[in-house]
Amino acid sequence: MKRIRIVMTTLAMLVAGSVSLLAPGSATAADAPRSSTGQRWALQITDGVTGKSYYVAAELSDTLSSDQKGRLRARTAATSPTAIGTWETFTLHTADNGATVSLRNEENGLYVSTEAHYATPYTKMLRARAQSIGTSSTAWEKFQLQKDTEVAGAYNLKSMATQQFVSARFNLTSPGDQGLLLAAYGAASGSWERIRLVPVPNSGQYGDTADPPATANSPVGTMRNVVSWNACSNNNADCTLDNAEVTTVGDTVAQQAAAADADVMFVQEICEKSAAALENSLEGRRVGGLTDWDVRFAPTYRKLTGTGVLAQKHCANSKSGADRGAYGMALAVPSENTWYRSWILPSRDTAEQRPLMCATVPTQGTAFCGGHFSAGIAGDDVTETGNPQPTGYYRNEQAKTAFQQASTLRGLGYEVVFGGDLNATPPDAPQGPGSAPAWVLEPLYYQPGVVDDRFEECDQSAYGGSRTGAPTHVSTSSSLKLDYIFGPQSADYSCSITDTGVSDHKLIDAAVSFH
Repeated sequence: MKRIRIVMTTLAMLVAGSVSLLAPGSATAADAPRSSTGQRWALQITDGVTGKSYYVAAELSDTLSSDQKGRLRARTAATSPTAIGTWETFTLHTADNGATVSLRNEENGLYVSTEAHYATPYTKMLRARAQSIGTSSTAWEKFQLQKDTEVAGAYNLKSMATQQFVSARFNLTSPGDQGLLLAAYGAASGSWERIRLVPVPNSGQYGDTADPPATANSPVGTMRNVVSWNACSNNNADCTLDNAEVTTVGDTVAQQAAAADADVMFVQEICEKSAAALENSLEGRRVGGLTDWDVRFAPTYRKLTGTGVLAQKHCANSKSGADRGAYGMALAVPSENTWYRSWILPSRDTAEQRPLMCATVPTQGTAFCGGHFSAGIAGDDVTETGNPQPTGYYRNEQAKTAFQQASTLRGLGYEVVFGGDLNATPPDAPQGPGSAPAWVLEPLYYQPGVVDDRFEECDQSAYGGSRTGAPTHVSTSSSLKLDYIFGPQSADYSCSITDTGVSDHKLIDAAVSFH
């Protein structure tokens, strides 16, 4: 197993829906996932009296009493971003589609709560101590992020439990309490209430677009079993894994991978904390003959209301009430993988910001990219009024992005296999209920007789080269192909569809023989 490699980018890049890069980072504690591309932040606050700036730390010293451990204090001098450690690192989550935000500390893996009933001077103190995010609209773990009215790029944080703003109190009597964060102020009117979000360093590079090292290796003469499956493990009552425990999800997905003898697997609609469980189960089953896998996780985001800041969409708690972390997709690859990267696909502002993720296996000369495109539902994939192509617009833009990133990897010598739940029907499929316009997935598909560098989909040869295939999502109203595995035109394919009886999507398995 590898150490965590965390994807980071700048606030400006996240607001724009730009890329995130991975680089080695520190290991997470508690049950926080060990391999996630979720954005990490530090919170910076300036004392307007002294002019000094500080990063907020969750104080986790063993000398603190149990009711003080995890308290948030602006106390780490913000002299350089290199001063940011795991105590000063947080991820942003939203359990209500961007209406509120919750903060999780990197070191202990716990969510920040407002201690509304503590005695003075700790009344309404913030503390990283909750195992999960409360479900009510006024839960102690929920906050509202607002743009500061006076300083561009700064924010105020309002506790939903107290309906008051968070302030760093630099005037408390005890020196050990200086900078303590209290959600106890009726107005955000000064520097103590002004928070800047600082991307954590050593987890990516500012504005970087670094690609992996080129490879001279080739997979020619080899075959890879590549599997894609929408596991439907968040909160869909039509699916067996609805609100399932993280270990149950990991074992079930690994079981499907083993049945397909998978060498690589793309998994959509999976919760963050199932990533480690899946990796352990794959290794325990020796799937693909491997004893060492890496499972990478990329979250789906939502834009926080009124700010454009991206927070990770949160999975619903399990049936037992256990936290399952963020919602998104996973990519399981052999553990030699060291370079991987995630993108936020072009998405409608009010919709989920869906991920694309790629990883390389350099000794094999292969790269694997998984994606989960926007759903073709009202309000999710419809562009602005007056656009000549209003329905399917964003899925088409997402297909273009996937092709662009795959082309970059091919330019570095990699043979690329791309797959996932693309939530759109093939160009040559019959039009009917639920089908997408034929042009939506055009950027990905090659056509026989047309010389270009687009992909062959694994079902094409079985359909005489036609851009269609067997349905992977069947309901009472429709039977649609929504799940795909694409690869180079030079390869041979054997494509199979399996109804697992667990998800509302069938599993697609492609044996890709490279030539």
